[in-house]
Amino acid sequence: MMRDANSNEWLQMSHLWGANWCFVRGPLRGPFSVKLTTLSTGKALSARDVIPTNWSPKATYTSRLNFF
Repeated sequence: MMRDANSNEWLQMSHLWGANWCFVRGPLRGPFSVKLTTLSTGKALSARDVIPTNWSPKATYTSRLNFF
């Protein structure tokens, strides 16, 4: 799931392949937060503002959070 700037609503993303996810909606304003949830246990991890304000489509962004 993802949330854009000035929003409290988490929005569903679509899985493309591998570690690639897609969200088609606009206009989008960064920074973006990302939330991952396991299917097996329901455990969730949120990375706040992990994608910056000056984001670019198809770019790769790194977080220091690990999901086990």
